[in-house]
Amino acid sequence: MNAIAIPRLGGRWIAEYARRPLNVVLLIVVPVVFVTLSAGSLADFADILGGRATLGEVEAATAGWAAAVLAGVAAFFHVSQSRDADRRLAAAGAGALRVVVSRLVSTLLLAGAASAGALAALGVRTDLATSTRVVAATVVSAVVYTGLGVLVGSTVRSEMNGSLIIVFAWIFDVFFGPAMGGTAEFLRLFPLHFPTLVITGVASGHSGPLGDVGISAAWGTASMTLAALALVATTRRHRPRTRLARRSTGRLAPALRAAGRQLRRMPVLWILVVGLPVAFISASIAVTPETPTSVDLVEQGQRTLTIQSMADVHGAVMVPITIGFLASLAGLFVILDSAQADRRLALTDYRPGEILTVRMTTIVIATLIATAVGLAVTAASFDAANWWLFAAANVIVGLTYATIGVVVGPVFGRLGGLYLLLLLPFIDIGLAQNAMFDAAPPAWGRFLPAHGAMRVAMDAAFTPGFDEIVSLVLALVWLATLTGLASFVFRRVITR
Repeated sequence: MNAIAIPRLGGRWIAEYARRPLNVVLLIVVPVVFVTLSAGSLADFADILGGRATLGEVEAATAGWAAAVLAGVAAFFHVSQSRDADRRLAAAGAGALRVVVSRLVSTLLLAGAASAGALAALGVRTDLATSTRVVAATVVSAVVYTGLGVLVGSTVRSEMNGSLIIVFAWIFDVFFGPAMGGTAEFLRLFPLHFPTLVITGVASGHSGPLGDVGISAAWGTASMTLAALALVATTRRHRPRTRLARRSTGRLAPALRAAGRQLRRMPVLWILVVGLPVAFISASIAVTPETPTSVDLVEQGQRTLTIQSMADVHGAVMVPITIGFLASLAGLFVILDSAQADRRLALTDYRPGEILTVRMTTIVIATLIATAVGLAVTAASFDAANWWLFAAANVIVGLTYATIGVVVGPVFGRLGGLYLLLLLPFIDIGLAQNAMFDAAPPAWGRFLPAHGAMRVAMDAAFTPGFDEIVSLVLALVWLATLTGLASFVFRRVITR
């Protein structure tokens, strides 16, 4: 093979990615939706937290953020799902270097598609989308996370663990970055710190002789260099490890024990289930000022606007936002990671209902632990008027999004499902139902899954009585409907 083969291989990798056209569509559509729906709200949120950039500049930063996470996740799956095939191709004579270069070229093309979608959406909102500064920094943001995705995809075997590492890094990178008022010195080590400053046009004052632009470019170069080295090292011929199969006997109890072993193999999930609520909720509440804000509530049958502390409102909404996100990912990956084993179980004397019970048990356990941790962290600085009802509402939010994850995974696959679950909880709980942005949910937000449960949560957080009976019924109807749909999808998956 010669250098001409590299673009040919890169084209084949893109064609391989495009075999699931939905992935291509979502790679472009998700950043468009993210920027279109979230830019204004995130700009307002940054202003609340004391960010130095103007609202229009923070809106421009959302393009880089969206392109980064989509490119990182796409690169991770692009590499991790082809790891064995690339090794065989390299051993067959293509050579590790040529395979790696072609794979990197294809991941950069995916990053370009994500950047184009994000910038196109930004162009609808502001003229900054055509600014050289914004375009270049958006592309650099995507390249930085492309390198991170390749690096993680080369070294982490579990697709769940790897993708969550990228998402976990991105969440802290964005929401505690300079646009959101993050000033701690260690935050300067986050990949998007300097690209965000370039997009927003705010001089850091701590970039040294390279400047903010130079360090941003250095981040992109270093990220792709480390990614290439890791990919070369893992693409060379190796001796595969083999594992002895273990026999299991019995029915439900052994299946539950097997599910427990499956969960123990997901350390990143447990780090997220415990660590993300602790870090994200506590840090979010700590940086939110005590500014008064209006919240739409019902008390004794009367709907009124009440004045609450912004920090208290943030404390009330951060728990369901975090739990909904974690529960949806738990539902997605637990179901997909066990799909082959579940099909084999279905060929024995296990009934689909028994298998689903086992899987849902593991998902519910993860959801309940995340809820308990989130409530405990929130209780340190926020006191709900009715803790029992507030906790129940959060559990309903978690279970609702856990079932959504169960449905989305088999229908859209790992990559497409992860794209959607990065977007849906954020739009539903983080934007539409978030009283920090609007006192009452917008009209379109009433048709989203978390609407009923979030109305109950806000009622329990700030009023001693309970007046959201209709909302509670709506939340339970959503949960029951999604549970039935999840059961139907699961049966189709294990019997096909």
